[in-house]
Amino acid sequence: MSRLAIHPTAVVSPRALLASDVKVGPYAVIEGPCEIGPGVEIGAHAVIHPFVRLAVGVKVGPHAVLGGEPQDLSFRGQETWLEVGANTVLREGVILHRSTREEQPTRVGSDCYLMGHVHVGHDAQVGNGVILTQSVAVAGHVEIGDYAVVGGLAGIHQFVRIGTRAMVGALSKPTRDVLPFSLAEGSPALHYRLNTVGLRRAGVSGERYRALEQAFRAVREGRPLDNLPDTEEVRTLKAFLAAPSRRNLSGFVRGEPSFEG
Repeated sequence: MSRLAIHPTAVVSPRALLASDVKVGPYAVIEGPCEIGPGVEIGAHAVIHPFVRLAVGVKVGPHAVLGGEPQDLSFRGQETWLEVGANTVLREGVILHRSTREEQPTRVGSDCYLMGHVHVGHDAQVGNGVILTQSVAVAGHVEIGDYAVVGGLAGIHQFVRIGTRAMVGALSKPTRDVLPFSLAEGSPALHYRLNTVGLRRAGVSGERYRALEQAFRAVREGRPLDNLPDTEEVRTLKAFLAAPSRRNLSGFVRGEPSFEG
């Protein structure tokens, strides 16, 4: 049977609620109040600040720092939270800040993989299955849709939205929203084409792919998304475009092929 395993050098607050099989490595610090779910593993020298919830199976790498106060000059010390979903992996040196708003925590979803030294700022909302590659910097209030991938050393401007299954290239600087299912890169980031590889892996092919291709071309050309097949992907794209945006939409590369056959 699994059992609680806390290294003797770790410091754990009596206000921290730990499931019965949590593992805590050497010199880790867990402050309270916080909630650490079943099967969570916390690496050496990691710091869990107050007001953090880690769901079942989360893996926290060495030297990660979770739940620090938001880096926002308007913050006045109110109780706000950070939540991390089930089975997410946070590698070494990851930094996640809690929110500025009491009604909504900063959130990283389930089954995500955040590589070393990733930073997610206050009030960000990261979906499920997201991959943030080495040293990605996510500013405050950013929204990242499910299964998006962000390449290494990219820096995402505050309030930007990254759509579901989008791919942002390494070293990119998205200063405006990135469409779902698209590939964007550059500084500032521009849309190149559909995220063909990601769509193939997700099983989007045939008529579904062609409908999305038509919709993407219509957006690029500034045409309405009328008379398109009513697929799940087209509905997702329409909903993204209809939702409120603080940053507006990233531009498109001109004179480059937008799609792969």
